[in-house]
Amino acid sequence: MRPVIGAVAVGALALAGAAVVATSRNASNTRADQAPATVAAPAPAVPMAVADTAATARPATPVAERVVYRDRVVQSAAPAPKRAVVHKRSTKKSVAIIGGSTVGGAVVGGLIGGKKGAVIGGLVGGTAGTVYDRKTRKRVRRQ
Repeated sequence: MRPVIGAVAVGALALAGAAVVATSRNASNTRADQAPATVAAPAPAVPMAVADTAATARPATPVAERVVYRDRVVQSAAPAPKRAVVHKRSTKKSVAIIGGSTVGGAVVGGLIGGKKGAVIGGLVGGTAGTVYDRKTRKRVRRQ
């Protein structure tokens, strides 16, 4: 008995959806001088057990109008020229960068190769720190 009730309910929903589509008004974006859209013929009958409620036709939703506000662009008579400001690194910070990379290289070299590795790692780390410090010591920023 329950499958019969379910099939009747699905059939009633399908008929109600078709009735809503057939009696729906024109979309809100159509003008008065335009002809109303034609409604398509109903789909061929599907057995009640196969009918799907998700496949029933839904009424068209009105399309919202986009409203665009454009602000007026006002420019001054003469724009201010951009300045280039150079930020320099202090000597204290340069020493910290080079010393830190030297110590880091020595620690890694010592873990890998003992005393000789620590000396080589310190030299490599100090060289890398010096190169990094010299390449990045002046920052030019536009204002």
